[in-house]
Amino acid sequence: MGNVTLFAKLLPFPAVTIISGRALFSVILLGLFFWLRGKSVSYRSFKDFLFVFGIGILFALHWVTYFHSIQVSTVAVGMLSLFTYPVFSAIMEPLFGGKRPDPFSFFLACFSLFGLFLIVPDLSWDNQMFQGVVWGVVSAVLYAIRNLLTKEMHVHYPSAQILFTQLIATALVLLPFADGLFVMFAEPKYLLFQVVLAGVFTSLAHTIWIRSLSNLSVTTAGTLSTLSPIYGSLAAWYFLGEVPPERLWLGGAVILFCAILEVFRKKAESEKRGEVGSG
Repeated sequence: MGNVTLFAKLLPFPAVTIISGRALFSVILLGLFFWLRGKSVSYRSFKDFLFVFGIGILFALHWVTYFHSIQVSTVAVGMLSLFTYPVFSAIMEPLFGGKRPDPFSFFLACFSLFGLFLIVPDLSWDNQMFQGVVWGVVSAVLYAIRNLLTKEMHVHYPSAQILFTQLIATALVLLPFADGLFVMFAEPKYLLFQVVLAGVFTSLAHTIWIRSLSNLSVTTAGTLSTLSPIYGSLAAWYFLGEVPPERLWLGGAVILFCAILEVFRKKAESEKRGEVGSG
C-alpha cells in the first residue's frame, strides 16, 4: 500500500476531497462485488453495525490526517511518521486484552519519536516538515486504534463486509466537506486516478489487510508492512522528484529499526509460549 501516497501529490485537491472520492468509489466497487456474488452485508445486531460504523469514522480521520501530512511535507516524511503505528499498536494491544503494556514497547515508541525528531530541522509549527510529522503521528495513533478495534469484529464478520461499512462511514462523514469533488470527477485524468486508488489501493488492498488480522497480531501485521516507506519514498523520488534529505534516512532507519525489532520480539514471545504450552 506504499504507492497510495503518490495520489496525495498527484491529485491537486484537499485531503478531505481526495479521501471522499476514494471512499465513494470504493463503496460502489465493493457494493457491486457483494451484489454480483449475492453476499449479505447484514449484521447480527444494530450495535455491531454502529461499532463498525464508528471505526469507519476513525478510518476517515486517519486517511485525512495521513494525506494532509504528505501534502504539507513530503511522501517520505508522511509515510515514516505513519509507520510509527506498529510500535503504538504494541503499546495499546495489551491494553485491549486487559493486560499491562510491555515497558520495552514503550521504550521503542519513544525511540521511534526520537527518529522523527531527527527528520525535523526545526521544531516549529512554521516548519512544514514538523507539521507533516505531527499530522503523521496523529494518523498513526488513529490507525493503530482502528486496526485493534477492527480485529475484534473480524472474528464475527468477513473482512470485505467490515471494510464496506467503514467506507460508507468515511464517505458519509467527509462528503459534506469535500470541496471541489465534482471538479475532480469531471477531469478524466483525475477520475482515472480515483478509480485506481479506490479499486486497487483501497478495496483490494485493505480487504487483504483486514483478512491478515485474523491470523496475525496487529503489531506483527503492522511491522511486516514497514517496507512500505522504503518503496513509497523511492516511488516519490522517481515519479515526483522528491529527493529525501540525508537526515531523513537516519531518522527513517531509527523508526524502521524499532518496528522490525518489535516484530522479532513478538515472534520470539509467541514461540516461547508455544513451547511452554506443548511442554
